[in-house]
Amino acid sequence: MPKDPKKLLLILMIVAVFIALTALAVGIFALSLKQYIIAAAMFIVAAWQVVNFFKWKKLI
Repeated sequence: MPKDPKKLLLILMIVAVFIALTALAVGIFALSLKQYIIAAAMFIVAAWQVVNFFKWKKLI
């Protein structure tokens, strides 16, 4: 168990935002290359990270 759970949640929220932004960028790039399966997967990852962000924000 971490010593400060709130600090851990804050770090997880920052990581979730970074992953979501990266996944959106890759998804947009994949759309420009007409790689629709990769784009769809990246948009799902981005959406899941948004869900995680709000779930962890609720715990703080």
